[in-house]
Amino acid sequence: MAPTYSVRNSSRDALLDALETLLTEGSVHDVTLDGVAALAGITKSGLIYHFKSKEALLSALVERMRANMDVCCFDDHADPRQALKTFLLGRIRFAFGISDQKKKLMANLLAAASSYPAVLKPVRRMYEAGTTDLARVADSAGIGLTVWTTLDGLVLLEMLNLRHFSDAEKQQMQATLVAMVEQHFADTSA
Repeated sequence: MAPTYSVRNSSRDALLDALETLLTEGSVHDVTLDGVAALAGITKSGLIYHFKSKEALLSALVERMRANMDVCCFDDHADPRQALKTFLLGRIRFAFGISDQKKKLMANLLAAASSYPAVLKPVRRMYEAGTTDLARVADSAGIGLTVWTTLDGLVLLEMLNLRHFSDAEKQQMQATLVAMVEQHFADTSA
């Protein structure tokens, strides 16, 4: 039974990897279930076993991306104040480390959301959880929301090709955000 689970799990990952490749190299409008299955080397019925629709496939990819970000940003073992600091510093590192390919992928997923609104459910859950976490740490909503919104704006501007920042600009912004977070938590711990 264990090998079957492993094969099923790897098939699911292969399908998500194939979708990610197609979205990185092309457009969401070019993605078909047949194309994803073919690129993954899996039958269409195998794809349907894991994902009943294109929307389910896209949603699963967004959920996987959100989970990968969580790994970079969360420390479940820390007290709420330290967990928030870790989250904010992790989000800063994550946002400034997003490759151009990932930004293209994210732009295509955003475009997909106009036809498949459920694709954004994992993102909404992430924001809801983040807001709940902020409420657990007194006097930290201002810094938390400021950093989070700033990072989302930075990523969105580059993702939509509205503004690309130079490496020097990114380094300065990153250093400023890190200093703000460090200063906030140094001031509030005293």
